[in-house]
Amino acid sequence: MISTKKLFPLVLVCTAFNAITQTLSRVAQISDVKNYSLKECIDFALKNNENIKTANLNIDYMRQFKKASTEIPKTSIVYTQGQFNSIYKYDNNITITQAMPNPLVFTSHNSLAKAQIKGSEYKFDATKVDLIYQVKVSYYSLLYSNAVHDVLLKEDSIYEDFAKAVTAKYKTGEGTLLEKTTAETQVFETKNEVTESEEDINSFQIQLQTLMHINADVNALETDFDKNYLSITIDSSTIEEHPLLKYLRQQIEVNRKTKSLESAKIMPDFVGGYFNQSIYGPANIFGTDYFLTTADRLQGFIVGVSVPLWFYPQKSKIIAAEINTKLAESDYNYNVSMLEGQYKQAVTMYLKYRNSLNYYKTNVLGNLDLIVDQAIKSYNKKEISYIDYLQVVSRALNIKRNYLNVIHQNNLYVLKLEYLLSK
Repeated sequence: MISTKKLFPLVLVCTAFNAITQTLSRVAQISDVKNYSLKECIDFALKNNENIKTANLNIDYMRQFKKASTEIPKTSIVYTQGQFNSIYKYDNNITITQAMPNPLVFTSHNSLAKAQIKGSEYKFDATKVDLIYQVKVSYYSLLYSNAVHDVLLKEDSIYEDFAKAVTAKYKTGEGTLLEKTTAETQVFETKNEVTESEEDINSFQIQLQTLMHINADVNALETDFDKNYLSITIDSSTIEEHPLLKYLRQQIEVNRKTKSLESAKIMPDFVGGYFNQSIYGPANIFGTDYFLTTADRLQGFIVGVSVPLWFYPQKSKIIAAEINTKLAESDYNYNVSMLEGQYKQAVTMYLKYRNSLNYYKTNVLGNLDLIVDQAIKSYNKKEISYIDYLQVVSRALNIKRNYLNVIHQNNLYVLKLEYLLSK
């Protein structure tokens, strides 16, 4: 049976080998990744994303729908043959009629079509703004993940150097097995965090790639993440001009126009026509006897109105349009309330993280590298124990990571405010 003392180093070696293998595989993949600027990512997304294409097609559809606003019913052409004027069985009649909707129907339909076109345009703007926001969030999240990964690599380097020093001391008899094992465990834990960080990077790369709708692997252009964080001016701007709210306001108008159209359909329609028919047999016209043949024809015109005898179905459509208008108003008011709440929260959180950034820059960041360097020197001089060394270094590096997270949260709320204010 293998003893625990022999098994533990074997587990550590296997874990280290697995971490190194994953890292090398990651490096090989990175070499095939192309770096894109934020503008390039947005341009690709606006060009290729299916939601944008769908919204654009919807505009084209509504424009075609407007052309149908002058639609009239089909012309009716009826041919009749038989004994309807005499016993002659070859009498015939041709009647042409055309129904014409009330002119108010045409104007109402045209007005509705215009409202729908404008609504589809607002829908396109809302889709575009939402897509740009998603791309920005993915892009800056990827930048953040890359920055965290760099810090973890630095941690890995520091702990590896520490582990080597402890191992050397152990071989000379100056260190203990516990000290050596603790240092090695810290190295493996950090390598595991590096691997997890690489998976976070891969996740955001896939997310960005999906939004851009391209097959190539993508990455964000390298930047000084901890220096180039975002900011925004908080002023009296409102969310009323947000494309989503414009679209929802327009939907209220669309439903009102729909009600007007349904109401117009109750009005009388008009009917006009022409007939031409044969008449066969004897006839007396103004005292003179005639015998009419199939060459003799009768003709005239038809004029009439068409009124609904059963109003209830059309009245139900008008009431339904009124209900849809109220639903659209309710939907609009709900989204106004939600976006206003999101705006207030985003302002509060932005100011919170902006204050945190100022605190880190003023009181903390300048001392982190010094703390790590002094901890290494103090440990080498045997002024502190390895436990104290790990605690000091771990604390300093965690502060660095916390600072990066504050920057990331600051950026996310800036992007949220830009989205809400349509900037």
